[in-house]
Amino acid sequence: MMEKRRDSKGRILRTGESQRKDGRYAYKYINALGEPKFEYAWKLVPTDKTPAGKRDDISLREKEQAIQKDLNDGIDTVGKKMTVCQLYAKKNSHRKNIKRNTEKGRKYLMDILKKDPLGARSIDTVKQSDAKEWCIRMNENGYAYKTI
Repeated sequence: MMEKRRDSKGRILRTGESQRKDGRYAYKYINALGEPKFEYAWKLVPTDKTPAGKRDDISLREKEQAIQKDLNDGIDTVGKKMTVCQLYAKKNSHRKNIKRNTEKGRKYLMDILKKDPLGARSIDTVKQSDAKEWCIRMNENGYAYKTI
């Protein structure tokens, strides 16, 4: 029978998990594009203590759960790091057969987003309340309801 892989504390490691020589844990997975990606953490489970001098973060198993949930839901795990402007540009690139005025309107809105702090934020940090604040800010700046 094949022996199970274990970490330095004797715990059995799951598929995709490994421990590096410096003690950090790594999780290897395949993203939606079929590319191998790695996620690292100093703790395997939430009850572990972070080594002295290292940044405290969530455990590797918690990161694995979030990654698996995103992959099962069809969410690109790398896409979370996209900005609002990048997401809007990606959405617009999927719809090419449009009229000239629609294209101008989208470019106009993209310019507005680039100037606004909301456009530079990553999409995983934007909440519905942030979008509402943006709409209010747009209205106060005199933009038409159709633009908003």
